[in-house]
Amino acid sequence: MKRLTIDLKDYRENGTVYFRAAVRGIIRQENKYLLISGKYGDCKFPGGGVESGENLEEALAREIREETGFTLDPCSLRKWGEVTERRKGVTADVTEMVSHYFFCRLTETPQTQQELDTYEREYEYAPVWLTLEEAIEKNRLALGQTEVPWVTRDLTVLKCLRDEDAYAREEKKC
Repeated sequence: MKRLTIDLKDYRENGTVYFRAAVRGIIRQENKYLLISGKYGDCKFPGGGVESGENLEEALAREIREETGFTLDPCSLRKWGEVTERRKGVTADVTEMVSHYFFCRLTETPQTQQELDTYEREYEYAPVWLTLEEAIEKNRLALGQTEVPWVTRDLTVLKCLRDEDAYAREEKKC
């Protein structure tokens, strides 16, 4: 299992810290990944915060349904890794978030309408299917925009997935 740490160092040292646990789904069909695209040109893996009383699997199923309208196959979850991220906070000086990433699949259930939060509607979240290279390029162009601080996190994960995929292709050639 991968363990990555991303520290943007854009916050006041020794300030107040808001801790958050989150889940993210890595959903691949053929050569494309299901991502959430926003009005700032960024894209991210579907997912979000774990609510009180939820386990990681329940939170991931809820978040994928709300953000994409698709239904998660609960038997398909396989943990990829965790990303610990420290960055400037909104409700505290620092946000420290641990995002749990899972490989997963969707059910055959037809896509339904998204159930977006207010800020997700404001960001114009929409599900998109992109190759790793397309997603990496979108996030590379969105780097540095303060409205989308998660770009660094998901860009890092996208590059790891690309590198792992390249490694797997090389192994198959032997």
